[in-house]
Amino acid sequence: MNDLLNNTTKPQNIEELYYRILKIVETLYDNNIASNIKNRKNKNKAKMKDAEIISIQLLIESLGNTQNSGYLYLKANYPNLANYVERSRFNRLVSALFTVIKTIRTKMPRNENSECKIVDSFPLVVNKFGRAYFGKRLREYSSYGYCASKKETYYGMKVHVVTDLYGNPIDYLLTKANVDDRDALYELTDMVNIQTLFGDKGYVGNVSEELKKGKGINLYALKRGNSKNPLPKPFRNMISKFRRRIESTFNQLVEHFDIQRVRANSMLGLSTMLEIKFLCFNILAYIGDSTAISHVLNFN
Repeated sequence: MNDLLNNTTKPQNIEELYYRILKIVETLYDNNIASNIKNRKNKNKAKMKDAEIISIQLLIESLGNTQNSGYLYLKANYPNLANYVERSRFNRLVSALFTVIKTIRTKMPRNENSECKIVDSFPLVVNKFGRAYFGKRLREYSSYGYCASKKETYYGMKVHVVTDLYGNPIDYLLTKANVDDRDALYELTDMVNIQTLFGDKGYVGNVSEELKKGKGINLYALKRGNSKNPLPKPFRNMISKFRRRIESTFNQLVEHFDIQRVRANSMLGLSTMLEIKFLCFNILAYIGDSTAISHVLNFN
């Protein structure tokens, strides 16, 4: 995929951004998607190709719009980008391509071969606290949990994320809100090649010894202020520096991609939303050669 970065200038407008995204998606699609999906029955009769559907949805996410309003905006103002289908039909097509989107995301070039990774989590609020008891949305997958950064109890789920040292998301795990970060580490570390992992105070405990013994992973977490065996100050400063990168990534996912707002009514819809947002972040970071997403979207 290195040839995709021959043009290192940032996109100057929405059309150029779309075609840059489309080129990346088409390359990953052609190289990684199984032939039985590419050549499925009646695929040649479809108005929009799979790569076009995914790229249009990624463009909507890039612009920071909701799925419905963003699609209608592109259809009205940029009619030449694709052979648009009806809006609700487009939404169903995106969900139907969940497996394809996930495969493309996992194949995005990142610094995942580095032995060092960063781990953290953020909350997904399914229903406001006052309505949680009566809410039916994703109820079987949700629970009450505590967000330490906001110092509040919420109802919903939790997204556990592993990034490289530049803050690019590599993989994630979705759990109920009451699942401890340390418990999620066991499954999360099975999904990513890790030798050294940096975390915050939520990962302090026996989990570091268990990961070292069971999987050969060195977990270094910032210890609490009353710890009897504090880490050396230079080492604490290094971990804090790495952690600021994943915190910056979370800020962009929340502020630009609105990832904490759950609009889906099914687990497939929610999972597709997460895959699209993480893939969009990775593609924009790849195009801009930086995780500063705003730099890519600052059109002249």
